Amino acid sequence: MRDKTYDRIYQQELFAQRTPYLQWLNAQEGMERIFDRPDAGKQICTLPFSSCMDRVSGYGALCADTIYLFARTGGSLTPGAEAVIADVFCKHTETALVYADEDYRGSLGALYGMDTEAAHGDKDGDAYRGAPWFKPDFSPDTLCSFFYLGSVFAVRGDTLLQMTKEHGDSISIYELVYWIFMETLSEYKFLQTVKVVHLAKVLYTNDCLASADRLECAGQIKVLQKAEIPLQELVSIIIPSKDNAEILQRCLETLIQYTAYDRYELIIVDNGSSMAQQKQIEMLIEEAAHKKPGLEILYLYEACSFNFAAMCNKGAQAASGSFLLFLNDDIEVMDTQEGAEWLARMMNYARCQHVGAVGAKLYYPLIQKENGQYRIQHTGITNMGIGPAHKLGGMVDTGCLYHGHNTLNYDMLAVTAACMLVKKSVFDAAGGFDESFAVAYNDVAFCFRLYQSGYFNVQVNEAALIHHESLSRGHDTTPEKRRRLADEKERLYEQYPAFRAWDPFYSPHLVQWKQDTDYTTNYLYACDKLILPRQMLVSERKKILGRYGKFGILGKLYDRVTGYHLLMAHIDSVEQEEKTVTVNGWCIQRARSNAGISRKLCLYSADAVYLFEIPPKLREDVAEVFAADGKTTQAALSGIQVRFEKSGLRRGRYQAAVLFHEKQLFWATDDKGGQIEIEI
Repeated sequence: MRDKTYDRIYQQELFAQRTPYLQWLNAQEGMERIFDRPDAGKQICTLPFSSCMDRVSGYGALCADTIYLFARTGGSLTPGAEAVIADVFCKHTETALVYADEDYRGSLGALYGMDTEAAHGDKDGDAYRGAPWFKPDFSPDTLCSFFYLGSVFAVRGDTLLQMTKEHGDSISIYELVYWIFMETLSEYKFLQTVKVVHLAKVLYTNDCLASADRLECAGQIKVLQKAEIPLQELVSIIIPSKDNAEILQRCLETLIQYTAYDRYELIIVDNGSSMAQQKQIEMLIEEAAHKKPGLEILYLYEACSFNFAAMCNKGAQAASGSFLLFLNDDIEVMDTQEGAEWLARMMNYARCQHVGAVGAKLYYPLIQKENGQYRIQHTGITNMGIGPAHKLGGMVDTGCLYHGHNTLNYDMLAVTAACMLVKKSVFDAAGGFDESFAVAYNDVAFCFRLYQSGYFNVQVNEAALIHHESLSRGHDTTPEKRRRLADEKERLYEQYPAFRAWDPFYSPHLVQWKQDTDYTTNYLYACDKLILPRQMLVSERKKILGRYGKFGILGKLYDRVTGYHLLMAHIDSVEQEEKTVTVNGWCIQRARSNAGISRKLCLYSADAVYLFEIPPKLREDVAEVFAADGKTTQAALSGIQVRFEKSGLRRGRYQAAVLFHEKQLFWATDDKGGQIEIEI
């Protein structure tokens, strides 16, 4: 009976962890109920459409005092959606357009990769919801990439009549929205625009899951402003570099050889290379001038401590171009026809009056085992709850990743200064990079200021480069560097409090508390929440640790009798933030069912021992590996994800172990088989 209870609990938790969006929906319904407002609802007139290229004229006569709700055929509105939308127009008379989030309907297999028989409840095979599309707030450049409003939006009648009067009643729905966005953009002010409102609520469900990756009318509107493009303006390419001649050589060679945009100058800012390196850099400059006659190259040398922001500002002060391109010396231009257009494509946006900083898609160098598939390093910076993060980082650039975030050009709150293009006049007006951020977040702080000033920063994924990340200054992995990074992050939000845990282009319904590279629903399982430790008593410690020291035949016999030899624990990573620690890994007992096994993470030092409950964590990969023996079962929830605050623990170095069944302590290892140490 007890085993059956454990099995039932295990299956329920397994289903829950495989369906995070269903759990999120249940939580949302528990927190907020949508009440119909009959008076408000009467103002709504629903207009079905099948494509954003449908003509507005097809709807016949329109009234100024009516709210027109455009809902795509092949799906359904959430109950009460009309009232929720109408309420926005009632509260804000200046609102012209409202759009909302949406999801898809399908089977468990199609949505979550699960067998329908695994369902709990009486729903039929296609009655489940999933694949949520949590959209950004007002994003004019994203709209020019594709029709990101999707399947549900509403327009005030007088606005609709005004647009058809100015642009003709034969305009498409896409053009209607475009012109409303353009009018909104002309009067846009930071935190004051309510003309276009994004409702961060799921108000529509699509019936066709196959259309989830459709980027409707991508490329239909190529540039935001139709102004005549002038001749090539001079771009000043500013490259900070020190003692990196070999890396810089590859950067300069590929830049000159493969870049199609022809009019630029180079400014190399060196903060103290050795004499031998200086000579090599001077030789590189001579070679570059020989390969591209007429190319102006400045070499600015001044020995001083590393300050990336100061180096960029120094280069900007010496620049002659009307545009500034900040470029890391470990960037490499790709030897393809598409790759050659990178700077021209970035310039298409940087020229626009409303655009601030422009970024490019950056790849990690190819690894032979990845079969020619590039991994993404950067497709824009998202300002998550835990701080700025490179989205899609480490993911293979294939297919359509979260509605084209890897292929289309998107408005983003920030882009990296590893490759950042901006008008010199805009850069100067913003005061350049803040030199108090010597190493990190100087680019993020700059982008924050631009957005506050009414500019939009654009991530141009049509422009792709290779980035040999951190070859110049190394990775921020030492405790000292982590502390510096945490200090700079805290100062960032002290200076820009409006952006703490807020990003207009990243939904609050997407993961906020961890460095999630994908776009994942922000539903917190028990393993995602902070866990309080229990300090192990001295008597417990002696009892549990007593078996260690047993050796030889007696030790092996003890292992066999107790089943100790069947225990396994592995730590994949230890992620340290300024206030919290997250330990990730897995633990398992072989040759038995793992449902109902008691497991605790143990941090052990000479001064203290702490125990943390290990909540269930989905690890399908672990279950698949151990399923081969035919005896290890119900292992899919064998993951370790323990989050805790540092403040409650004594400072020091701890070893990590897993306590099974309240009595068997198994020391966890890393990928190299070494014992894990965690510094608090």
